[in-house]
Amino acid sequence: IKRMTELWDYERFGLPYKEGGRYFWSYNDGLQNQNVIYTTSSLEDEPEPLIDPNSWSDDGTVALAAYFPSPAGEHLAYLVQDGGSDWRLGKVLEIETGEVLDDNLEWLKFTNLSWAADGSGFYYSRYPATSEEDKFQSLNTNMKIYFHRVGTPQDEDEIVYERPDQPEWGPRAQVTDDGNHLVITISVGTDDRYAIGYQDLSVADSEPTLIIEGFDYDYTLVGNIGDDLYFRTNDGAPRNRLIVINAKDPGRDNWREVIPEAEDVLEDASLVGGKVVAQYMQDAWSVVKIYDLDGNQVGDVDLPGIGSAYGFSGKVDNPETFFGYESFDTPDTIYRLDVESGDVSVFRAPDVAFNPDDYVVEQVFYESKDGTRVPMFIAHKKDVVADGARPTMLYGYGGFNISMQPTFSVTRLAWMDMGGVYAVAN
Repeated sequence: IKRMTELWDYERFGLPYKEGGRYFWSYNDGLQNQNVIYTTSSLEDEPEPLIDPNSWSDDGTVALAAYFPSPAGEHLAYLVQDGGSDWRLGKVLEIETGEVLDDNLEWLKFTNLSWAADGSGFYYSRYPATSEEDKFQSLNTNMKIYFHRVGTPQDEDEIVYERPDQPEWGPRAQVTDDGNHLVITISVGTDDRYAIGYQDLSVADSEPTLIIEGFDYDYTLVGNIGDDLYFRTNDGAPRNRLIVINAKDPGRDNWREVIPEAEDVLEDASLVGGKVVAQYMQDAWSVVKIYDLDGNQVGDVDLPGIGSAYGFSGKVDNPETFFGYESFDTPDTIYRLDVESGDVSVFRAPDVAFNPDDYVVEQVFYESKDGTRVPMFIAHKKDVVADGARPTMLYGYGGFNISMQPTFSVTRLAWMDMGGVYAVAN
């Protein structure tokens, strides 16, 4: 028990997010029920606590679900989750004073908050109000997109997009970094298959229109450069590709492929520092590549080993981005990447009660009964002799297009700490 306690009590860091000249990230000392949000104007300065959800309830059941700083760093909109419910309560914080404003947004579920460029307010999705008795029994239908102006009551919020003829549609809004485009991603059910709507925010009194109809493929907005909207999609590419759709001329015949489908799965992409940072899954572990805007590979991101990387968000005109990395022998560690130079440095690493260098993570391959070549991760202490006599925990899973990638777990580390071998058959 003492050793398990030593292993478990370590600090956790979230990815820094930069907006309006400020950095925001989460931190947990290892013993807190909820993560605390910190902010600072410089990475060299001591961060200050901004939101501490641990003060919201005595039993720790009220949590911060997500937060969204405004473009100028004046306000922070956030979503509150109570008791594990999918329903969210929207609030607004004034960053300079720490004052929580009177803005109170209800009936939010499965939504993000996306700020207008001038910081006057944000777009969000919500369902119709029901009686309190029916709140947890009502169907998820008739979702609409609204615009909320900071400092005004919710009943004055403007409806931006609705489809009363399609009650099953779930629209969600995203404003591009330059504030000129509103991209509406519309889902039906939980499949990653979307229709896409668009509104030109640079034109007064413009209306949203559908630019991609049907629910056949995944179209995930990556970002924009001018009128060029970058999407990661599996349309014509089961392992995904990166395409450009011009907002002013969005017809399929005018789509342009930037990064074609590869042997590895393109899991995510971001526009940072005038480059495309592309995250691939290669044999169930992360490989990250850097491309120019024409799709030419110009670099690789040096990852610590066989593990899982995530993050890499940022601004198209700022080469700085952050990413997290973890593996069977390494808890979440946060790195800073300079996209222009390719330099990678540790931003925050937890102080843990073991030495990751004492362990090894490797990958082997075997043939299934039908001859398919299948990868398998094997992790253990370096001094473990592979003689077939060691106790081994073998884990496997298959379903819902989910791949078991390398992640850190204290219980698995404790198993390896005692000399056991951990294997994941992919």
